[in-house]
Amino acid sequence: MNSASLRGYVVIGTQAEVDKAISDLVLHLGEVKTWINNNIPRTDRRVVMINFITSICEYLNMASLIGNGHVSILALATRSVYEIHLKVRLVVRSEDELKRWMSEALTDKIQTLEGLLSLNTNRKMERERAQLRSEVDRLKNLADKYKLPEIKTPASAASMAADLGSTSEHKALFKMFSKLVHPSSYLINNYDNAAAQEMRAILQVHLQLYAWDALSRISGVFSVPKELMIVERRAVH
Repeated sequence: MNSASLRGYVVIGTQAEVDKAISDLVLHLGEVKTWINNNIPRTDRRVVMINFITSICEYLNMASLIGNGHVSILALATRSVYEIHLKVRLVVRSEDELKRWMSEALTDKIQTLEGLLSLNTNRKMERERAQLRSEVDRLKNLADKYKLPEIKTPASAASMAADLGSTSEHKALFKMFSKLVHPSSYLINNYDNAAAQEMRAILQVHLQLYAWDALSRISGVFSVPKELMIVERRAVH
């Protein structure tokens, strides 16, 4: 979003008002989640979208709890909601994207287990290793059973943004995220500037906007009633 498009969605408030806006957003996400669970039959798509909503709420709560704490935590929450928003945009687009996302979950778990198997330990732990290998085999068989596409490397945020035609926006955001989420020289040696109120405001605004956008797209998939969606959608900073 450019500065012109942001004006209609952003209002200036105190930190207490920012915290309330984020808390209200979490409550609204919860209401939509409840409606979907109560009114939409259980399908892979419903499960995936509910998981997206749950994860967004967790990151919003993280941002709310940190207050004026370390800016890297706020940056992590904002980057995470941004990446979820990209995934939502892709998954709502087609059944193939949904299957790819589900397959990525298996790939991630398999790679995690294989990483554990590659660790050197003081004990041989043959029984535990056999259990891990058995679980890897089970997950691979599960992917075959449901004909999920083979995903060797999960999609990066950059590739998702490119697929969605949002490369310029992504590059601008990730230049900021890379300096704030990781222990960069800028973050460590110039923390006062890195954590300035202006920087926090940018993060807080985008955190809320991407959460709202993801929620709007998910609600559209399930035809959530308009009266449930009539809420003041303004990001506060």
